[in-house]
Amino acid sequence: MLFLVQGQIDASNDPTPEFLQASKDTLELLTEWQKSGKVKAGGVFIGPMGVCFIVDVESNEDLHMVLTTMPSFQYADWEVMPLIPFHRDIEMSLDDALERSKKA
Repeated sequence: MLFLVQGQIDASNDPTPEFLQASKDTLELLTEWQKSGKVKAGGVFIGPMGVCFIVDVESNEDLHMVLTTMPSFQYADWEVMPLIPFHRDIEMSLDDALERSKKA
């Protein structure tokens, strides 16, 4: 299961040493997960303080564990969006929609 995960930080406060360490640890963890294939792609936002990545997990429970065990979990506002691969959307909906539109 693929999910787009975005975390954004409120940058209105000066960062604490704890926050900076958690940020470094999180980026190192995401780098490890990317090398192992668990994270497919991602990066740090240019401008606002935040991060996004695409993670491949077996279940919603696995996703929950990924997020809640990240060192920076408590510092960010997180948004998660489920994804399906492009080819599956074609198979599941676009082929049928195209066929119906040709008959109309």
